[in-house]
Amino acid sequence: MSDPNEDLPVADVFDDWHAIGLIARLDRDDGNIKAEIEEKVDLTGKPLKTLLDNAIDAELIEETQIQAGDHPRSDRYQLTERGKAVQSLLRSRGIDELQQSYLTAKTALQRAADEAQEIIEAEHLHKKYPQRDYWVRTGSDQPEIDTEQLLAEVQEEHEDLFNADIRGEWPMDVRDEETGSREPVETWGSTPDEEEED
Repeated sequence: MSDPNEDLPVADVFDDWHAIGLIARLDRDDGNIKAEIEEKVDLTGKPLKTLLDNAIDAELIEETQIQAGDHPRSDRYQLTERGKAVQSLLRSRGIDELQQSYLTAKTALQRAADEAQEIIEAEHLHKKYPQRDYWVRTGSDQPEIDTEQLLAEVQEEHEDLFNADIRGEWPMDVRDEETGSREPVETWGSTPDEEEED
């Protein structure tokens, strides 16, 4: 017989914040199908399966029978009595609304990111050096450029080049060659052959 005072990993389920959407927003007495849960928790695939399994182990949710209109391979989940108690606790503190607001804001940010890409390309700011034209065209004041800071950043980024020995590495160090045995060659005046001809 199991110990009625045995601790269940209820709190551990919420190590993954997606559990808030899972528990706080399951809203059907006959259970929610997995596709509905994916939308509510913003999770799919293996991560969602792990979350569902953990919630089942903690006795927060349970699988239930599929309905007549469900796909034969659908999975349907509903809250247990423990899950309903936790849901009531979360909702009383507005955590379900916070999670829903987050998903709404996330969707808006994703749309804004797409719009930002379009605007950047429309203003040709994705090119390498269009900034000056942009400031002139929009009538805006171009930000002052801290050349010293810019140089410091470039130097830091390319530190290997700034600290390199400009002489490079030679296969043979010409400085070590023996040059003392060579006689100096005059490159001016008459050559011996020319003197004989005279």
